[in-house]
Amino acid sequence: MTPFLPKPTRAAVTAFAAACRPRAAPLLLALLAGLAAAPAGAQAAPLTVELIASQGHLTAGQPDAQALNLRATWLRPGGDVLRGELLSEDKFSKRGGVAAVGYTAVLSPDWVAAGTLALGTGGPNWANQRVDLELSRSWGDSRSWVTRFALYKAWFDDRRSDRGLRGALVAYLPGSLVLEAGSAFNLSEPGAVRSAMPFASATLGRDGEQYLSLRVARGSEAYLSTVFGPQPVKFDSHSVGLNWRRWVGPQWGFILQAEQYGNPSYRRMTLGAGLFSQW
Repeated sequence: MTPFLPKPTRAAVTAFAAACRPRAAPLLLALLAGLAAAPAGAQAAPLTVELIASQGHLTAGQPDAQALNLRATWLRPGGDVLRGELLSEDKFSKRGGVAAVGYTAVLSPDWVAAGTLALGTGGPNWANQRVDLELSRSWGDSRSWVTRFALYKAWFDDRRSDRGLRGALVAYLPGSLVLEAGSAFNLSEPGAVRSAMPFASATLGRDGEQYLSLRVARGSEAYLSTVFGPQPVKFDSHSVGLNWRRWVGPQWGFILQAEQYGNPSYRRMTLGAGLFSQW
């Protein structure tokens, strides 16, 4: 899920930790043009539900992909956040899905902890189980700097697994701009294949009006997914993603997404659209 990060108050840091888990030029121009006409702000709501459908086109003879994603976020008294997600997906001529639940706990004004458990089905392209644990720390008098550190482990079919860590630095800057940079470091079995994926993102906007986010990543992966299943090779890849969330009414709005992904074997262009509602 692409993070949408307001001013770094205690609730903002909580929302950021809960959301964290990635282009075409015409679309970018349209999104930037829309920034000039955002509606007046809505108030933060305890419950947010969003539904997003996406379509991906792949090159090199790989079949197209489709996905339907349902997410819910419940902001509890005190700033804690409960999250749920259901994903139904068709990719590489197979159908699968994931169900996930997560919780973010505000330990103090400076410390936030989060955990996520995901269960998947459908074959080797979806993890049967995955566990993520993350700890975030705010720094400075205005808590405008945040460091994040996470550990994860995923189990797949055929005794394959991934484990690793992620680290990132987040800066809340004047003008409602949030910048983030970090990297994931992964160890895949069998074969003890090491890979790393550095990334950077920028988010501009305000809660109740709109958010525009850009995320880029470039690094290496350990297994290549194709119609024949994951192949045990280490390869370079890159992705660029753009996400626009805009409030149309006080408690609802729409989401538009675009992502371009590439590796030496194929390219993928994914477009998505959805709605969100708040209560």
